[in-house]
Amino acid sequence: MPAQQIPRRTNNLAVLAQRHATLLRVAYVVCIAIATLLHPGLDFSVPHMLDRLRRAVLPELGFKDAVDAARNLALFFGWGATYALTAPAPTTRRDVAMATVLGLLVSLSVESAQLFAEQRQASLVDVWTNTVGALLGAVALAGVEHRAIGSMRRGTMIGVPAWLPASALLLMAAGLTFAPSTRPSMVISGSPSPIERFRVAEAAAAATISWPALVVDALAWLTVGVAVAITISDRTGRVRARQLVAWLLISPSVLVLTHVGRLLVGLQRETGGLEVQGGALALGLAVGLALVPTWRATVTARSTRAAHLGLLAAALGAVMAWTPAAWIAVGPETSRFRWQQLVPMLSLFERQDMSSVFLVLQRAGLGAALGACLAARKRVGAPIPGIWSAVGYAALIEAGQYLVPGRYPDVTDVLITGAAAGLVLALVERSDRGPDEEPAAAAPEPALNVSPSTDMF
Repeated sequence: MPAQQIPRRTNNLAVLAQRHATLLRVAYVVCIAIATLLHPGLDFSVPHMLDRLRRAVLPELGFKDAVDAARNLALFFGWGATYALTAPAPTTRRDVAMATVLGLLVSLSVESAQLFAEQRQASLVDVWTNTVGALLGAVALAGVEHRAIGSMRRGTMIGVPAWLPASALLLMAAGLTFAPSTRPSMVISGSPSPIERFRVAEAAAAATISWPALVVDALAWLTVGVAVAITISDRTGRVRARQLVAWLLISPSVLVLTHVGRLLVGLQRETGGLEVQGGALALGLAVGLALVPTWRATVTARSTRAAHLGLLAAALGAVMAWTPAAWIAVGPETSRFRWQQLVPMLSLFERQDMSSVFLVLQRAGLGAALGACLAARKRVGAPIPGIWSAVGYAALIEAGQYLVPGRYPDVTDVLITGAAAGLVLALVERSDRGPDEEPAAAAPEPALNVSPSTDMF
């Protein structure tokens, strides 16, 4: 068949997102409604409604409000990204403004409905955090799209800019550090003041981490180090000075900030956690930098390289999900299937804590990393497997948790993982503007490229 009859790139998912923009946006608003209005305990008493209105306008802020703010930012960040993703490419300032305004209107509607909910608490602070979340989501997608366009035009090692999967894996590891999947996160202080929570948590005795939990932590940051090494060596397989410096600043900073964040929200310190994770990050980076040139020379097909990175991310996700949660007493109640596990977003409503936000980041980071690898294969002419493989993988991970002590399957995790994978895949398709030719292995480029470049990440 003539080459011109085989399109090198297709924009099927991005086109479908735009074609069904209204449906996707309405579906996300429904998810917001489920997460914010489920089990409201309706109360139409006028005096009670007026009292709730007074508290909404003059809220008494406490630790729970910090949790709500983080959850609101995460929930409406997804709305902003979804709106921008379903708008015509490229994303414009008008799209960002519309995502923000509609996020504000949805938030006002939800908070107004909560005035009649006995078990909910309306607040102007929630309106503000929801709106900011929508703005950040749209701006983030527009920024990533813009940078991806430039990176892909200059050529890539795996088919998409390596900073896409690397950033996703860093997000997943950060979520794991803040809310470990293998052990409880004990709250030492619930003071409204983050400074006071930091002081109390820092002064309290540190918790000892079991070695299986440390292994999971180490594997997560080891994988991040390898992905960062691929990013630093993207396009040519040789270290680029600007990217090396940038990522040497970014990765450790994110790791340290997650541990500082634990103290700011009043979570107990952990003995050896930062040291093990930091050492694993450094080891992964060193091993990656040493092996990437050989890997690139040996594995010449970029689709295969993307598959290798995708399998590495998938293996890490399985280890995280299937490591027993040993702190929970194992018995018939822990493994019993409940119908609530089939209701999207219900688990987020049941878990009113800060850890739930970072558990979402774990799933979103994993899905985004898988989506980036699938997009990389599709761009270089290997469209199989596609997006449904990410959804199937997420479903398999959740089904397997039914047999793991202390864990349970949840359709919300499948939804988050699959949606993140689809978002990144569609984002790459929107950003594909021109030829992407990988530089030859023998290209005359110095080992440390210090020439001016805007490709920082």
